[in-house]
Amino acid sequence: LPSAYGAATPMYGGGYGHGLGGYGMGGGIPPTACVMRMQGLPYKARHRDVEDFFRGFEFIPGTVEFGVDSSGRPSGEGWIIFRNSQAARDACSAKNNQYLGDRYIKLFL
Repeated sequence: LPSAYGAATPMYGGGYGHGLGGYGMGGGIPPTACVMRMQGLPYKARHRDVEDFFRGFEFIPGTVEFGVDSSGRPSGEGWIIFRNSQAARDACSAKNNQYLGDRYIKLFL
C-alpha cells in the first residue's frame, strides 16, 4: 500500500502471519477490488478481530494489514481489501465510527 496513507507504513506479513502473496483460495486480487483504510484500531488488534468486525461484508479474507510507526510498533492504522467499491461503501456506511473492542474505528475510502 502506498505510503501516501500517512506516516504509518503497512506491515506485510512480518509477525502477523499474513502477507500479500496469496489472498483467498485462488490467490490474486480482482481488478474491481477496493482498499479501505482504518484508523483508531486497538494496538493489540489481530487479523481475526478486523475480519470479525467486517463479518457479513464482502472483504477478501487474508487482506488485513496493520500500520506500524517508525519504531515498529502498531500505529492504530490498517487496511482491508473489499471485492469491489460497492462492498467497501456498504461496509463504510455501516461500520464507520463503530467500536472494535474499546476503540471506535474511522473508515476511509
